[in-house]
Amino acid sequence: MELKDYPWYAPVSNDDLEQGDILESCTVFMPPDELVRGESTIGAFEAEQRDLVVVTQSCDLVLGREKVSDVICCGIWETDQFETGHLATAKGLEEVRRGFLPSYHMLAACTVSGFERTARIIDFRQLYSLPLPLVRREAAQSGERLRLLPPYREHLAQAFARYFMRIGLPLDIPPFR
Repeated sequence: MELKDYPWYAPVSNDDLEQGDILESCTVFMPPDELVRGESTIGAFEAEQRDLVVVTQSCDLVLGREKVSDVICCGIWETDQFETGHLATAKGLEEVRRGFLPSYHMLAACTVSGFERTARIIDFRQLYSLPLPLVRREAAQSGERLRLLPPYREHLAQAFARYFMRIGLPLDIPPFR
């Protein structure tokens, strides 16, 4: 079997959702900084457009048998959007690619006709919980979009789980020198 037999992406269209679906320019809501617990008046939330990837498990999103009311998504960024900092360096990008920075996950460049993209980085620290009906509408209205295919979708799920299952020890074992 040749490596070309394992494409990373496939175009899909409709309101069917699966883990690994990429939603470009999806509406997200940003609460105001001055939001205070217990206040009877709540400031206006701002809406922004962000590129997202669905990380909620596919089995929880099956149309007509949904097990969730909200969809968890993470922000996804083109590598050239990082203009400063560690991720703007070749070393930083290589560390993401190799899985050395657990809060990030890299997706390969896309060569699907009409969806050509550079490699992208998913930021697990940037979570969005969006109502399922809203995400279905966004998916349906976007027309064709990209879906991450197996085994890359499972690799994403594993990286997401690894980030959230980390345990920080109060006192670590000293290094051997």
